[in-house]
Amino acid sequence: MFTELLKSPIPNLAGKALTVRGPIEPDLLGFTLMHEHILVDLRKSNQSSDATPVTEAALWDQKLTLENLHLARERKPIADNFILSDEELAIAETMEFRIRGGSAIVEMSNIGLKRDPLALRRISYATGLNIIMGTGFYQRLYHPPDMDQRSVEELTEEIVRDITVGADGTDVRAGIIGEVGIEGNPLTPNEIKSIRASARASRTTGVPISFHRAGVGREKLQVIGIVGEEGGDLTRIIMGHCDWIARDVPLLLEMLKMGVYAQFDLMGRVGAPLSWHFAQETTPPFIYATASISAEAILELVKAGYEDRILLSQDMATKVQLKRYGGTGYSFILEKFIPHLLAGGSTEKQVHKFMVENPKRVLTLAVPK
Repeated sequence: MFTELLKSPIPNLAGKALTVRGPIEPDLLGFTLMHEHILVDLRKSNQSSDATPVTEAALWDQKLTLENLHLARERKPIADNFILSDEELAIAETMEFRIRGGSAIVEMSNIGLKRDPLALRRISYATGLNIIMGTGFYQRLYHPPDMDQRSVEELTEEIVRDITVGADGTDVRAGIIGEVGIEGNPLTPNEIKSIRASARASRTTGVPISFHRAGVGREKLQVIGIVGEEGGDLTRIIMGHCDWIARDVPLLLEMLKMGVYAQFDLMGRVGAPLSWHFAQETTPPFIYATASISAEAILELVKAGYEDRILLSQDMATKVQLKRYGGTGYSFILEKFIPHLLAGGSTEKQVHKFMVENPKRVLTLAVPK
């Protein structure tokens, strides 16, 4: 039980960042990608349905090749696209970020996404990158089979153990709770349990929370409110996938006024549309904002005084995003997006905040409470 776990003092790592190699001084994080996947299995949410035509369902068992790459980019059900499991490939791809000046990656593959803590540690040593591993519970499809029966206390205990002892039977500890997969529309009882457990674990250990989507529209404000009800520090909440609401600047501002971070983390998607409307957030399949639309929103938020609350990343999670398969890779922000921001009016100082200072602030552990 959670009460039993708390009989042992929670390690006080306040003032440190917790990586897969152990705690480090936050100044060592450097240029940081705040939401990526290095090793992940996303097949559960991408399988063809019973209504899928047989010709399309037959794609599921194909290997990703040059011949079917265009289908994978259209999110056709090719299972191989949704698995990142090759350590050597992961090292080669993340080195694209490292050799261009990158220093740290926050890896968001948490409970249910078949994370591999020891492999992440090996990749960290091989590349020299500081890797921070996530914990907590992802989307509904990836919840434990007994999620309906599990209490908030039991979920909290599992998250806290990942942070204080180690994940999946290893001594590799998580340094962030996320990505917490809240789909909403409406919020379900299990999602609310996951939010509450994440908030309690964050308060108990001092690590931040990073949300995937956090519901639809104004449900995002409700999610923030639930964290507050549990005594969570709202200034240590990261609202992910803000690209989906990049045209709804009033909602972004309302969120930011509550103290959270706005994270634009869907950069570099090949095949993104030329135009986009935020109302499509509720109409699957989701349409990503182009990087240029996210850049416009970022500039608006900076004008409103929130340059200290903006985070950037790319949410690498499929093979088609890798450079080996024609994608933009882990280095897109460095190679393309930052020059675009600077050309649009951002300053070098602001970019340094987005990529270095803001990540360092939120990833530095607080005093456990």
